[in-house]
Formats: sequence, C-alpha cells, structure tokens
Amino acid sequence: MTSKPHPPLPHVSKPSNIKDLGPIDIAQLKSLVLKLSENVWNRENESKENKYFCFHHTRHIVFRFITANQDPRKGYSNPIWQVWKPQLLPIFEAACSSYGFQNPFYPKVMLARLAAGHVIDRHVDGAGSNLLTHKIHIPIQTNPLALFHSENDSYYLEEGRAYEVNNVKAHGVENLGQEDRIHLIFEVFDNA
Repeated sequence: MTSKPHPPLPHVSKPSNIKDLGPIDIAQLKSLVLKLSENVWNRENESKENKYFCFHHTRHIVFRFITANQDPRKGYSNPIWQVWKPQLLPIFEAACSSYGFQNPFYPKVMLARLAAGHVIDRHVDGAGSNLLTHKIHIPIQTNPLALFHSENDSYYLEEGRAYEVNNVKAHGVENLGQEDRIHLIFEVFDNA
C-alpha cells in the first residue's frame, strides 16, 4: 500500500530583513552550551550537513535537518537531538508563540559558532524548503562587534532575544569581537 503524497506547503511570509520576536530565557541553555567541550564541537562539525564555503570559520552542531533541503516534512534527527530536545522545545515554543501555529514543527535545529575575528560570507539560503519555513536565531553568546548583515543593513542581535531573519535575501555575519558568537538557529512552520 502506497501512501498519498503530501499536498504542497504554502510559502511563508518573511520579514523585510529582521523581525524581533522578543526576549527568551536562555540562562539554563547558555550554561549547557558553554559546557560543551571542543571535542564535541569538532566531532559534530565534522558530520554536519551544511558544509558550505561561506561557513569556513563556523562550527555547527546539527540536531535536525531537512533531507535535500526540499520538503521540511521530510527530514531526520541526529542522535544528539534526543539529548537536547527537552531543553530546546520550550525555548522554541516561547520564541514562536506570536505565530499562533496549531502544530508547530521544527525541521532544522542547530547551534552555530562563528570564531572571534571572522566572518560568514554573504550568501542566500536559496529556494526549496527555505521558502516554506521561518528561520529563527537566538543569540546564546555574542558581543556588540558581532553584526548580522541583511542586504544593505546591519544589526546587532542581542543575547537572549529571538529574531526571525529573512534567509532568502543576501545575508552574512562579521564577528570582530574577542569571543566566539554562538546562535541557536532553527526553522519552523505550521504542520497543521
């Protein structure tokens, strides 16, 4: 017996550049993230799916990812997701409460760590699933010299706030501070 194909998902409305979703309590999460060893960061980064050149000084811990970056209903979880899921889901729910989703689903989840003194080159995340999901950043560790660039504008994304970014516009990051910039990044859509 074959299953019916999923009906197509609608495109989501993206902010013009950045949308501030408000404050998020990250105290416990930050404590856990800062306890991660360099070995864990390096091991998880080696197996990451998003090995694009623009991330040349960025390490990732990928919890969940979308297969071939197409349909966000078709993805997978890495083993580390089961360990971190209880800590992350309440943060996602708080960050996305203003969307009013009936059944929020989080197909991409990762930590991104940009080394001090380095950049993420300007890039566009492209089509596919990126048109079907909202992309949320929650800074876990940052500094005023870590700037997010979207088109011709620059933003300082404050620690402990959630932001939706328009990832289908040209964007990049520079971290001219003395410490690594770490963001929790996830995508969400209503799978009702």
